[in-house]
Amino acid sequence: MIAHVFPPAQPLRGTIDPPSSKNYTTRYVLVSCLAEGRSVVHRPAVQDDAVALVRCCRGMGASIEAKTATGETIDYTVENAARINRLEIHGFGSRPRLVNPAQPLNPGNAGAVFRMLLAVSALLPQVTWVTDHHDSLGKRPNIDLIEALKQLGVEVEYRGGEGLLPITLKGGRDRIKAHIAAKRKEQGLGADDPFTITVHGGVSSQFTSALLFLAPLLDENLRIQVTGNLKSLPLIETTRFVLQNAGVSVGSSNDRDEHSINRGQVFRAVDWQTNGDWPGSSAILGAVAAVPGSAITVSRLYQDEQGEKECVPFYRRMGCTITELEGAGTAGPSLRIESPAALKGASVNGDLCTDAVLAMMGAAMVAEGESRFVQIRNLQFKECDRVREPIDELRKVRETLLSADDEKPRPVEKALYYEPTDDPDTIHVWGAPQGFRGGLDVDGRGDHRVIMLLSIVALRCQLGLRIHGAEHVSKSFPGWFDTLRSMGVRVEES
Repeated sequence: MIAHVFPPAQPLRGTIDPPSSKNYTTRYVLVSCLAEGRSVVHRPAVQDDAVALVRCCRGMGASIEAKTATGETIDYTVENAARINRLEIHGFGSRPRLVNPAQPLNPGNAGAVFRMLLAVSALLPQVTWVTDHHDSLGKRPNIDLIEALKQLGVEVEYRGGEGLLPITLKGGRDRIKAHIAAKRKEQGLGADDPFTITVHGGVSSQFTSALLFLAPLLDENLRIQVTGNLKSLPLIETTRFVLQNAGVSVGSSNDRDEHSINRGQVFRAVDWQTNGDWPGSSAILGAVAAVPGSAITVSRLYQDEQGEKECVPFYRRMGCTITELEGAGTAGPSLRIESPAALKGASVNGDLCTDAVLAMMGAAMVAEGESRFVQIRNLQFKECDRVREPIDELRKVRETLLSADDEKPRPVEKALYYEPTDDPDTIHVWGAPQGFRGGLDVDGRGDHRVIMLLSIVALRCQLGLRIHGAEHVSKSFPGWFDTLRSMGVRVEES
């Protein structure tokens, strides 16, 4: 699909109900499947990743039904998103309803879904994971999690040195318990001493989260030691929050590089209420910031564990006025953002708000001066390389820079660059407040965050931008283009 996004004829206006949190939905559904009894996830995210999660959990033995507000059972699909009120889940618990799937499990292009379920599936005698997204999830590295699972005695077959899909696990509770018992004896540990496994945290926090979900199911005193520089710490906090509310206590060091889980803990069934999605909302706020004189209210934005809420102080530093409003009922707390006549550059630690970085870069493209995004190394390992690939697309747009009497145009390679070149950890963006001519065909790179970034920049292009592969925005925000339309943006799809 090609989405042609045009600049709005006037400032953006409206009140937006954002999508529900993808990261919380993933964790709520998974922990509900690991519990005994009936759990309910109210207002779940309904997008490609969540659909893939439900499909895989059903394949492992969970009973999951999508319900309307009146209690009608409907298919859990993106097409039914507007009608889905909740998910009712009867989990497989630690056993015995966890079943070995007859067919390989396919998580689609959902990295967090796959990695967390990969760890849980170590309890199965044998399971194979595949993907039909060979150029995206099929290229994302998993070796750090695989090496951790091997420490539990799980046999793993995989493709390539980075642990690429397809992946087959040969595990099972008996195999894992026998392996740990043998290792305890070899290491001189008693039955109550914690058994330690290590996992590298320098590529993704998802590996640590995956082990935290698996650990209570093993009925062992375990210690998870994280090596390297742990990335995306807020997502570890999200995992710990969900585990605690599901009845599992995790003892963690202050820097979160060590976690202890005692035996005898079980997941309990819970009624979960899903907050609004901060990553998706960061793109809404970025669109508003990019269009001078705009004013939008976004509902259901709670001060929870989602790190992407760090976009708020960033947009404030750019000159936006952002007011926190108390909400009633299901609307919850809201934010009202008003954009200034001219944005100014700002800087942010991208590791604290990984999934908001590209949206903030969109606003930075039309700000005065330099914006810096530091500690963004792990962006290379997402649906696409979110450092090099979006910069390639943004440089095309920058070539159409409109003239500015008071500024000599900055060369493209110095207006948008990253460093160091071999393993980027900082992105520099020199903005162009005058905007761009646009009228270009740009590539969404099969990545929902890149598509939203390009949409934001298109709002300041005289002729807009034609974004190819725009259908991939459904991975996290199926209603993105409808949301833009509701704020006054013209979008044509073909």
